[in-house]
Parts: sequence; structure tokens; C-alpha cells
Amino acid sequence: MTLEAEGVLSLRLSRIEGNKPLPAWEPGAHIDVYVPDGTTRQYSLCGDPRDLASWQIAVLREPQGRGGSAFIHDQLRVGDRLLVTRPKQSFALEDATFHALVAGGVGITPIMAFAEHLDREGRPFRLIYGGRTESTMAFRERLRVLGDRVTFLAEDRDGRPDLDNVVKQLPEGGLIYVCGPLALLRAVQSAAEAAHGPDQDLVRFELFSRAGVEPTEFVPLDGDSYELVLAKTGHTLRMKPDANILETVLALGIEVENDCRDGICGSCVTAVLSGTVDHRDLVLTRKEQAAMNKMMICCSKPSSDRLELDL
Repeated sequence: MTLEAEGVLSLRLSRIEGNKPLPAWEPGAHIDVYVPDGTTRQYSLCGDPRDLASWQIAVLREPQGRGGSAFIHDQLRVGDRLLVTRPKQSFALEDATFHALVAGGVGITPIMAFAEHLDREGRPFRLIYGGRTESTMAFRERLRVLGDRVTFLAEDRDGRPDLDNVVKQLPEGGLIYVCGPLALLRAVQSAAEAAHGPDQDLVRFELFSRAGVEPTEFVPLDGDSYELVLAKTGHTLRMKPDANILETVLALGIEVENDCRDGICGSCVTAVLSGTVDHRDLVLTRKEQAAMNKMMICCSKPSSDRLELDL
């Protein structure tokens, strides 16, 4: 356990079984950590993917959180045991001519893994890392070895990053990866749309909370119900538009991987065989949502009177 910055504690996790290697992972992956109340918290892996003897995560202490970070900071100690999941990947690094990486606060964890991976492969990138103060910015020394490709911005001293400049300098074929507070994600998205148009789909992001995401009304259906077809298991159901598909499927005894139930982890992604979807997740890109061939059944609803899923 290492205090990386004010309020940020990193953990190095290793198997109880000794020398047995951990499952492999790629930059952008996260694990779920079970906390004493039986719920889970998601944390990005931020170590070296080549090291299968240990995993590294970093945890921001959140006074207004649900208690998971307080448990890790105040009660967990070296030698204690944690139950965690295998790595999950919903924030993968796609091929691009250039990667513009933007991190805010503890959002540096997956972004740092991207930067180090790109550096090892000799691929071009730029990293903008912002925080409230320098003392709250974790892993500064580790990132300094990447040289002038990394820009550190402490808001109380340097102001906020010039996101308009970041997106305007993005070369053709480049992508922008961002992780941090919702306000940062929205600012990057707005800047990208202003500079390159709303249809370019240049921004990739990750959230572990829907805090600040305003709920909106679903697209109304023509009738008061729709037909849900589960192709593999042979179920055909009449569903109310506001019924939760994941809960319905689980009640039928159909196993579907799920975790957050809030459209941010990507666990319950399900193939759509026919029909259209009113997407409400924060995982799929705009292009993926427009394709209408998969959905997060924990939060999204149909926008057609018949929806057929590969379940």
C-alpha cells in the first residue's frame, strides 16, 4: 500500500496461491473489488500488464462515497485478503494514428496505462493530466519518464487544460481518450464536436459513476407494451416499456453477467438480433449505439414494438 498523493492510495494485489500467475489484462481494464457490505467497486488496473505476479489499483478517498474507499483507506492493511473479479475490459485502446490522452484527478489510472503501453510500442501520443492541486495528482514521478509528451496542470497554479487546442491539434485518424469527472468528459466531447463535427465519434471515455448524468425521458412506444423475444431460450414476452430487461431475464433463470446495473460497466452487453434501442448506457460509442446490434439490458429500452435478443 502506497500513498501516491493526497487522498490517493495505491494497492498492489497478489494471489494467495503464491507463484501462480494472475490472469492477463490489457490497458484500460478494471477489476471489481468486493467490500464488506457485499457490493463491489470498480478500479482500473494501472500497473504493468507484463507483470502477472501482481495487479496495481489506486483508490481515491471519497468522503461522499458509499463507503468502499473509506474501508480501503481506513481498514484494509497489508496482508489482508480481498475478493476481486477477473479483469474486465470496456475501455480498450483502439488503433489510431495518434492518441490524445486526457486525465482528471484519479482518472489518470487507466490513462497512465495507455500512455506507458503506447510508449513501449513507440506509438505517438500526448497526455494532458490535470488536478485540483499538485499535491492531489498521483503518479507524477512515474509519468515524468515519458518526457515532454506529458503535460501536468495543477488548476490552482496553471488553470484548466486548453481542450480546444488539444482537439484542434488531433491529426486525421486520431482518437481522444479521457477519464475523470463528468464535467471534464463533457468538455472534451463538446470541444471535439465543435472542432471536428458531431458525427466523427472521436472521443472514448470511461465512468465509474452516473453522478451528474441527468436522466431523460425514454423514446415513447406506439403502444403500452412491446414484444421481447429471447432467441436462444425460446421465450417470448409482452413487456411494459418501463420494465427492466435485465431483471426480467434474471428472473427467468437466464444467466447474464452483470455488475453495476447502471450502464457504466459494460458487463451485461447483449447482442440485438432485431429491433431498435433507446440507448442509455455510458459504455458504447455513438457509432456502436447507432449500429443497433448490441445493448446494455440493465438500463436501455426498446424504441420499436419488437425486440429480439441473443439470449
